[in-house]
Amino acid sequence: MRTYTLKPLTLAIIAMLASGQLQAQQTSELSKITVTGEGDKLGTGLLVDEDTPKAKSTVTKAQLDKTRSSSNAFQDLNLLPGVNASSTDPTGMSGGNLRVRGFNSDQMGFTVDGAPVNDSGNFAVYPQELTDKENMCDLFVTQGGTDAEAPHVGASGGNIGMNSCGPTKEMRLRVAQSFGQLDYLRSYVRVDTGEIGKFKGYLSYSKSSVDKWKGEGENNRQHIDSKLEYDLGKGSRLSMGMLANELMNHNYRSMTLAEIQAEGYKADYSGDMPKHVTPVNGTAQTESAGTVNYYDYARNPFKNYLLTPKANLQVGERTRLDIEPYYWYGYGGSTYPTTITESRSSSNVHGGVSDINGDTDVRDRVLVLTGSMTETNRPGINVKATHDLDNHKITTGLWFERARHRQTRPATYVDNSGTVLDWWLDDSDALIKYQDGNPYQARDWLTISTGKSAFLQDTIDLMDSRLQITPSVTYKVLQRDFRNFSNNGTASTSATSAAGNGYLDYRVVEKYQQVQPGLGTSFNITDKVQTFFGVANNFRAPSNSDYANLIRTYSGNTITSMYDVPVKQEKSTNYDLGTRFKGDWGKASVTAFFVDFRDRIASSYDPTLGYSHSWNVGDSTTHGLELEGGSAPYHGFSMYGSFSYTLSKMKENMPSGSTTYYATAGKQFPDTPKYLASLSLQYAYGPYMANLAAKYTGERYLTLVNDVSIPSYTLLDLNTAWSMPFNGVWGFKNPILRFNISNLTNKKYYVANAGSGSNVTISNDVAAPRVYTGAGRFASMTFQVDY
Repeated sequence: MRTYTLKPLTLAIIAMLASGQLQAQQTSELSKITVTGEGDKLGTGLLVDEDTPKAKSTVTKAQLDKTRSSSNAFQDLNLLPGVNASSTDPTGMSGGNLRVRGFNSDQMGFTVDGAPVNDSGNFAVYPQELTDKENMCDLFVTQGGTDAEAPHVGASGGNIGMNSCGPTKEMRLRVAQSFGQLDYLRSYVRVDTGEIGKFKGYLSYSKSSVDKWKGEGENNRQHIDSKLEYDLGKGSRLSMGMLANELMNHNYRSMTLAEIQAEGYKADYSGDMPKHVTPVNGTAQTESAGTVNYYDYARNPFKNYLLTPKANLQVGERTRLDIEPYYWYGYGGSTYPTTITESRSSSNVHGGVSDINGDTDVRDRVLVLTGSMTETNRPGINVKATHDLDNHKITTGLWFERARHRQTRPATYVDNSGTVLDWWLDDSDALIKYQDGNPYQARDWLTISTGKSAFLQDTIDLMDSRLQITPSVTYKVLQRDFRNFSNNGTASTSATSAAGNGYLDYRVVEKYQQVQPGLGTSFNITDKVQTFFGVANNFRAPSNSDYANLIRTYSGNTITSMYDVPVKQEKSTNYDLGTRFKGDWGKASVTAFFVDFRDRIASSYDPTLGYSHSWNVGDSTTHGLELEGGSAPYHGFSMYGSFSYTLSKMKENMPSGSTTYYATAGKQFPDTPKYLASLSLQYAYGPYMANLAAKYTGERYLTLVNDVSIPSYTLLDLNTAWSMPFNGVWGFKNPILRFNISNLTNKKYYVANAGSGSNVTISNDVAAPRVYTGAGRFASMTFQVDY
């Protein structure tokens, strides 16, 4: 592994060269070149002039352009009020986790250009799979209630939306090259057609790679974005958006606090490759995966595509119709070592597992590579009509989608040189087989999730538009059709088959639905002061994995009784009350919020059954205060700041058996710091920009009973840019050099491990919670130019 280190002398030389070149230019020429956009006129690009009757914060393109180009949406939201974002690596290519007011990312709706991108099974969000940041125009979060038209059935919290930029009017070729420490290398190119009659479009491609900041391994990503637009005139247009993404990442190892203390802050997976026992015909060889900690077996291959065609039609002077279908495809998962026991018996699943290690017998237990693989085909459509009638703006719409979610756990053989025939585990010829020729599976689920919603909203302007009242009602329904096919997964203890039947085929169909009334009001006290109030009802259906392990009793190959699905849908009512101030100096807001949960869902390890599943941890409340403010530039200086106080309390003790309880009542919900604060200071003048951003994250508990916590920390990031003086030289247009340093002080800190969703630990006695160690200082440079 090669590490680039930017020495102070190197930085000084760059600065002197820059100074010398700039002095050779006329000041009048330089004043025409800036590195700040319109969004930087307020709050360093982290504020816009909101008037929605609920808490909402926005990251503009001006802010997105100044930070590292590889960073993901979670990292980009981190300075906003109520947001607690984390990532296992500094570049953002490994993804990360996000909580807003204590809501985990799998409790919030996430859209890209209006299309939902939460996992259709467990509602998790993987930000490294989504749009390249250069093609994003803004990123917003509503911290409380979801929007009435939002296409979500897994959001008890607010919305997060990514809106991509359209094609440019002028023909353009943009190229950007990034490099930095840890062999970080990222190349980006975008071609815009410019306007060709009524048509315009763009296509972009990026390729990124970086070594892990600890341990062995690397992250690799390839990505394509495209958008086509056709102007129909009179306010109507047709468009088509597309993204394609492919990842091949090595995972970081999560560890308990005791393991970190014993092995060190930078401990990770091992570089020692395991070896097989020499196979001998007629002799039973037994191998174990329990001590295998080899880095190259801990991978995350994933590929996904999203199509978003749209017809936005002005069908009358006062009526607009938006028809927005979408299609999502995803395939991949995490790989890891396990063992499989060979067998041959009619009572085994598919006749048992055939010879794996090639010694022609079926007596061995062999180390193999497996993976929790998921394939999703997800078409859907949003239809919305808006009509202006006097002082009313009436909006109504429908949403429908049908997601086919196939989850498997196949396996492939690994040899003593570490060779893996197929990391994607989708090549039938490379997979381990049963005796009947079918691929071995330790999980074989198919979930058809059908989501529907209808909404009606009226925005009423009163008192010469000083008072706005927005009542709404939404009806949402999700039907899950879950099928478990016979496989070698671990069943519940009461259903374990001595004959080796493993799971038997079964099917469960459940429906979740809710009518969600909402109300928003805003009142302009003066031209510069607005107050607002909003209330919204939300719900989150259980994850599809909660339909597994439901066999209670069986006889032979017949199931005689089953458990009910153990989790009810989670419901929440979100209240926002706030005031916004705006003036020539800048803008500020203060928001008080209250969330009332019923049947709140968390996933954790069950010591009775011996596996993790979701629980309803009971009713809980979350309340707090959020402050946000930013200044307009003054002599080149501007600032942005936010502060959040969040108290998230569980109201009930959680059952640990028929008569015993865990002491969870009155405890703070895990990974929900009481205090969050951020501050962004910026200087921009002519071709120069320097931005220093600080984020404070308070102490967080890691368990439901609050018996383990991780300490608070503050991280500093430095972002600089220089509009270079040779505009027009060698065909260059708008050449910009950016320099970014994350974790400037090389702070050591811990990141809570929430898995892919709301996964927490009940108590340290049940299972020690696991964390990630935070990445150290990381520096990179990007050169961008247009032709």
